[in-house]
Order: sequence, then C-alpha cells, then structure tokens
Amino acid sequence: MGQLRELLAWLTAALSAAFERRGTDWAAGELSRPDVEVLLAMLRDEYGPDHAGPADGPHHPALPRMREIFGLSELDADLLSVAAAADADPRVAALFGVLTGVRGPGYATASVALELAGRNVLDAQARGRLRPGSPLLRHRLLDIPDDGPFTTRRIRVPDRVVAHLFGDDEPESAIAAMSLQVAIVPSAVATGLGHGMRAGGSLVHLMQAPGTSGTATGRGAFDSIGIPSMVVDLSRRPPDMSAVAAAAEVTREAGLLGAGLVVTGVDDATAVMPQLLTVLTDSAVPVVVVDRMRWPAEWTSVVPLTAAAPILDRATRETLWRLDLAEAVSATPGWTDLLNLALTAEEIGVARQAADLRALAENRELQIADLRDAARVHGGAHLEASAQRIVPRATLADLILPVETRTSLDELVSWARHREELLGTAGLGGKGTKGSGILSLFAGSPGTGKTLAAEAVAGELGLELYTVELSSVVDKYIGETEKKLERIIREAESLNVVLFFDEADALFGSRSAVKEAKDRYANQEVSYLLQRMEQFDGLAVLATNLRGNLDPAFSRRLHFVVPFNDPPADVRAALWRSHLLAVPELDQADPVDIGRLAEGVEIAGGGIKNIVMAATFTATAARESVGMRHMLQAAHRELGKMGRRVPVNLQM
Repeated sequence: MGQLRELLAWLTAALSAAFERRGTDWAAGELSRPDVEVLLAMLRDEYGPDHAGPADGPHHPALPRMREIFGLSELDADLLSVAAAADADPRVAALFGVLTGVRGPGYATASVALELAGRNVLDAQARGRLRPGSPLLRHRLLDIPDDGPFTTRRIRVPDRVVAHLFGDDEPESAIAAMSLQVAIVPSAVATGLGHGMRAGGSLVHLMQAPGTSGTATGRGAFDSIGIPSMVVDLSRRPPDMSAVAAAAEVTREAGLLGAGLVVTGVDDATAVMPQLLTVLTDSAVPVVVVDRMRWPAEWTSVVPLTAAAPILDRATRETLWRLDLAEAVSATPGWTDLLNLALTAEEIGVARQAADLRALAENRELQIADLRDAARVHGGAHLEASAQRIVPRATLADLILPVETRTSLDELVSWARHREELLGTAGLGGKGTKGSGILSLFAGSPGTGKTLAAEAVAGELGLELYTVELSSVVDKYIGETEKKLERIIREAESLNVVLFFDEADALFGSRSAVKEAKDRYANQEVSYLLQRMEQFDGLAVLATNLRGNLDPAFSRRLHFVVPFNDPPADVRAALWRSHLLAVPELDQADPVDIGRLAEGVEIAGGGIKNIVMAATFTATAARESVGMRHMLQAAHRELGKMGRRVPVNLQM
C-alpha cells in the first residue's frame, strides 16, 4: 500500500498543477472551483506531501515487473498509472470528470493522461504510446473504447489489470474455468525446450500423441529454466467467448503473473487458427501450444520450436503417484501395482482427485482400490466405449483343455509375467521400433473355449480383460477405423489390461488385389492395423475361427499361436463331468452315461455346456430330476442346430 500511496501522492501533485494551469477556465461540470480545491486538499492530506512531479514517475508494486515483461517504457507506466487512478480513489475520478468536461466521475482522456504524465499532447512520440499496436493496447493493458477525436478518447484500464495493480491476483471466472492443475514433469524433451526458450524461442509447438503428457512436459520446460507456468484449456472457455478472445485473455493473464503459458484445447478452433496463433505469438511471455496436429507453415510467420511429448517412464509415474498421497497409502502393500498403469500426468492427477472425492463421499480413508478404479474410469473413457470390461473369475486351473493347448497357455502366461524384466534388463527388446508387447492368436472352432481361455490368462496375471466390440470399431468411412483402434490400443497400454479381439479376421483379414479405389484404402487400413499391433506394448489376444483368413504378414508378427482343436473323447468326458457338477439334481433311476455321451457327441465344450443347460431346463419344466433321457433329447437338438446327424449310439 505504501507504493500505491506514492502513486496517488504523485498524481495529486499532477492534478493540482493541471488545475493551476487552467485557472478558472475549465469545462462546466458539477463541481465548482471551491469543490475542486476541497478535493485536492483532501487528497494531499491523505496521501502526504506532493512529490517532485512526473519526472520522478509513479512507483507501484506491480509496475517494475510489468515494464520488464510487457516491454513498457517509462511513459507507458505513467499513462497506465494515470488511467488506473480513477479506479483507485473516487475523488480522482471526480476530478477527471471536471478536466474532461463530463458530469460526474469519469476516466482520463488521452490529452488529460498525457498532460498529467508531463507530455505535450502534440508530441508525436508520446501520442504513439496510445495508438493501436503500442504495448499498452497490444497487450490489452489499456482500453480506448471511443472512436472520436484522439484528444477526447477516454482511457480505461480493464478490471483485471486494475486488480493486479492493486495487488489482487484472483483470476477472473473465465480464466479460472480454463485453468488446469497439471503436475510438472521433467524430461529430456522438457530440458531441450527450455534451452530453446532461453535462447530466444518464444513459441513452442508440442505434439501430444495419445498417451503422452504434453501439458506436463510444457510445464517441465518452463521449470527447467526457472520460470513459473500456468496451463489453460481453451476448449473450456465460456460459451459466449470466442477462441481468439480467450487466447487474448490468457496471454495477458500469464504476463501479469510473470508465468510461462501452456495452451491446449486449440484443436476445435482450426477455422480461426491463424488469428488465434497471431494472438499467441504476440504474447509477452513464451507460449507452449499443445495439440495433436502438425504445424502448417502458413499458420504463422513465426516458426515454432517443435517437439513430440514423451510417454512417462515408470520412475516418473511413481513420483507423480506419490504426490499428495498419504504415507499410509504409499506404504500399503500392492500400491505399486498402480505403476503398471501407463497413464499420463494429467490422467494421474484426475484419478487422484476422483479417488479422494470417492473416499470423502463415503467418509473413509483413501484406499488403493479407489485409485485403481478412478484410473480405469478416467484413463479409459474411449476404451470402455468400444470394449466390454471383464473382471476375470476364471484361472487356468478352471479350464479343461488338451495338453498341447494348456502347455501353450502356461507358456504365454509365463512370458507375460516376466516380459518387462527380460526386455528391460536382458536387452532382448532390441533397438527397432517394435513394441515390447505379446501378440497371441487363439485359433479354433466355435465353442472350443477361446474366450474363456483369454479370461483365464488375464485372471492368472491379475489383469482386467477388455473384449473389443468390432461393431463399434469398424467404420465405413476411410480412416475412422484406424483412429478408433488407435484410441483403444493406446488406452489398453496405459491401463495395463489384456486386450481381446474376437473374430479378429474381420479386422486383420488378408489384403486383396487392387481392382478399384476402395480396395486400395482397405489394404492401407489392414497395413496400418498390422503395423500398429506390432508396436503394441501389452498383451493382446486375437481369436479366430478361420485362421486361413488372416493376413500372412500378421501371422509372422505373432508370438504365440494357441490351437483350440475339437477336444478328443477323454477331454470331452472331463468336460461333461465338469458341467454336470452344476446340475441341481440328477436322476438316479436314469443315470447320465458320460462315456456314451463323450464317445457319441463329438462337439466342443461350448456345445456340451449348451446340452447340459438345455437338459436342465427341460427337466425343471417337467418338475423332474435330470436324467439321460433329457441329455439325449438336448443332444439331438444341439446336433440339429449344427446340421449334423445323430450317431447311432445316441438314438433314444
């Protein structure tokens, strides 16, 4: 407040001199000469002795930093101080009204502001400080709403700037709505961008691919050179505010706070992108633009420093998860399972907040399960829209399979358990661009247990299973299938889940000869899918009834091909025994002959389950216990559905 009082004391002296020069010659208003003298006397009494005059210049707490950041001259600071004084003291506003010839309080005009700042209104250089394009107007520190003669144009300071000058940095509602709380993530990319900004790069373009932490990396770049930063999402602007206006607001805010600016949410403003980027490139502080687009050369005359946002490594994710977590939680066994979720810094922050809210709503302590559930919900929005989430209840011990199939599944689980350890320490991952994931194909006839085996594999690994709904992925429009699959794969990687594609030949079918344009696009789609699955960093299981329909190039990329052949008689017998355990009551007078069924009904486990279920329904409807007669009747029906003849030994 001391420096603010100095400003008003300086201005009181300037006002006294202005009225002294006029004598009794001023525009008619509501105040008489005695009234003016009373107001001036009150100002002098309150703010102390007059200062030497405008040569000393006003001293305000925020002005030195504003001069440095916005490139303001001494005269700019004087003009800003004069204009803001009307909002500092109503008596000053009343005296401005007298000097400008308005009835009641008013703002200074251009001529009055220049006079109080000690400059002649005819001074071209001084007038230029109030022209469009000057620092004060370009950075929206001053507003001149009038279109009349230059000398009579009113000068006002926007409310946000006035508040800052008076020491209030509470953000306005629009800024608060767009602001994001994002962690600072250091990385080699961030350090490199920081060096570039220190060398004079004022505009950075950070490409944020799915699963990468763009805004957190932007903050890390500013942190690497000791500059605080703020993050805003322009897509969260108020409905009545344009993207360009929002950009102008946030660039001024960053300048007032002396913070670097990280901007995201510009993807929906492509129609006004040149205008939007003009505002951002004209910012008084360095700007990092985070989006998923490449930067066309025609967008701006300024060439940005461009980089790709990195994916967080495990150590960085651990640091972020530990932030704000209670010691009791971080000390709980199993909390490090969260590190297997390859979330972005932004997703970790949202998940942590959501978990806190859930625990608070239920009036209990935060638990690891809260964090895991919140991470799944907020980190897998696209995944849940295109895939069915299954929490596995089956394990490999629950499966009845031929030895060859069971051996392959055991080996698959072993690989998946030790994948990170081997690829990370033994150097088996190589130096190519292939992912460190595991691709496996479950091939066999319908009903042989491929889906249940995928669930059992996920259960053995303690992971969730997501079954991709092909109807929500395959799109008739060119390029849309690839986009949807990319989102699904990226979120599956981040959540560390098992991804299951049933009827995979619909997505990864063989490429055909190009006879027309649609064939070329279809082949390009298959090629992309093959390449992206090869880069997949996780466990993906693909199931098919028709292995021959898969593209040969895809088969070469598979780590495992697990056969699900029709089970032999001994395995069928075990399946019959297993399913009969679930029958409420068997008819002792008409016992089920498992050997006869296993030899005569040559079908897979899915068909056996259908027969047992149908027999149970039939017996229940008749209020009978399940007997062999019900099994034979159900077997006849099931074989008929399959278009197969009933064997002689199964005749009723």
